[in-house]
Amino acid sequence: MKKEKFDNQGCTVIYIGTDKRLAGYVVLSDTLRSESRHMIEGLNDIGVKPALFTGDNKNAATSIANALSINEYCAECMPKDKLNFIDKREKQKKSVCMIGDGVNDAPALKRATVGIAMGKIGSDIAIEAADIALVDDEVEKLPHLLSLSGKMMDTIKLNMSFSMVLNLIATVFAITGILNPIVGALVHNAGSVPVIINSSLLLKWRG
Repeated sequence: MKKEKFDNQGCTVIYIGTDKRLAGYVVLSDTLRSESRHMIEGLNDIGVKPALFTGDNKNAATSIANALSINEYCAECMPKDKLNFIDKREKQKKSVCMIGDGVNDAPALKRATVGIAMGKIGSDIAIEAADIALVDDEVEKLPHLLSLSGKMMDTIKLNMSFSMVLNLIATVFAITGILNPIVGALVHNAGSVPVIINSSLLLKWRG
């Protein structure tokens, strides 16, 4: 009964014997980081749907998924299962951010839209395959990282739109003779100021 209890909790039971007789057992289980739940909640708040893919057994995967309120999870996963998940999501025109630290995660880290590896505990091949490595393995900052990346893309699009409109207006004025070369050069350089200021606001953005 005790073994079944631990099995249902997703633990691994290792039996210990002496002189060919059972002496006891050791129960091993994964320990959730204290910041994990807050991180998952943060991802949900910004519209990112988390999914858990693990090579552990079904009970372990279920236990962790329930503890973190993750609705989509897969147990006893092989590297190809993670790749199939990414391919399926991309066919649905969805972006996938893969987070991992092991050798088995490397193919998925490389294949995903964005791969994030744990820089401190991650394997060398996982870090090499990923686009981003978290130096201190601070997973609680992932919601901010994803939010900041979205804000950065919005800033880039706004800067490009502003620059194109400004250059178009300046070109029209130059053709009609309203804008002389000297003023045109000043307008061209002055147009960089709003772009720089707008970009610098990202340094203090917290989202």
